[in-house]
Amino acid sequence: MYRTTLSPSFVMSPPGADSGGTVAEKLFWILFYSACSSSMLVINKLAVEAVPLPTVVSASQLVVSAAVVVLLRALGYDVMGPMQRSKVVPFALYTAMFAAGLFSNMKALLLTNVGAVIAARSCLPVIVCLIEYFFMGRALPGARSATSLAGVVFFAMTYIKSSSSVDVDGASGYAWLFVWWMLLAAQMTYGKWMTEKIEMTQWERVFYTNAFAVPPTALIFLSTGEYSQARDVVLGENATLWLLASCAMGVGISYCGWKVRTVITATTFTLVGVLNKMATIAFTVVVWPQDTTLTSIAALVACILFGLLYQDAPKRKTKGVGSSKGGVIGGGGKSGFA
Repeated sequence: MYRTTLSPSFVMSPPGADSGGTVAEKLFWILFYSACSSSMLVINKLAVEAVPLPTVVSASQLVVSAAVVVLLRALGYDVMGPMQRSKVVPFALYTAMFAAGLFSNMKALLLTNVGAVIAARSCLPVIVCLIEYFFMGRALPGARSATSLAGVVFFAMTYIKSSSSVDVDGASGYAWLFVWWMLLAAQMTYGKWMTEKIEMTQWERVFYTNAFAVPPTALIFLSTGEYSQARDVVLGENATLWLLASCAMGVGISYCGWKVRTVITATTFTLVGVLNKMATIAFTVVVWPQDTTLTSIAALVACILFGLLYQDAPKRKTKGVGSSKGGVIGGGGKSGFA
């Protein structure tokens, strides 16, 4: 059967790939991922307002993202090889982490407030950095990067204190918050490990991630009572348009999310996620300034600026082997986001 081979640099990630890539490539994919992430939040809000069934919206995105890969393969593009145990098992474990993280996040939100979740998320790059040091052969961050992480945590806490504060309902609230936090850290580092150790195309990662997430999503749909509400749901204006738009964004964020992981470290990827959320919050408080203080806006801006200082930690040196070099955007740990 005739196959059209896409550019290897566009789809392939060989095992052992270590946060390589040029300055321009890293910057492009970080900005593309950030744009998709921020746009996804807005479009998802519009989609859920038009189709008031969150699980149906999520499932549609998953199915479409997986179907796009199947369609590309049917059209002759060499985007996906045969399903193999060496690929299926790791992604099944990754999906299990995702489902467990989603459940623990919902439990944490029931027993805490948004401020507590933001606080935990802002500290996540620190634990991911330590996991990379102890288990993935990375060096500890330098003085500039350590200052960056400390600044992100400090100003995130300052924002929380000036806006919503932290409210946790007893020991069970702290327990679920910790479980969610650790599962998310494991998911971030395990995802990076897969990009380094398992040779496959980016589109294969898109397929496995989304296809394997459909069954847990279907289970949530049946167990939360959303199934019984589906018959009586009233669709909003332009429901089809916003649902299709959310599915298109789902494909984009699935692809560029995995692509970004191949060119930066797990800590940097986690930090980019934190900064995206802070930037989105900053945008909303500026556009819709409800009970917003100058302190909270300044804290958000400072949090983002400190995050931009971070540099990828290189691989630790081994006997007779030089360390792998690479900053967040440039080589040798000499370049930050800017």
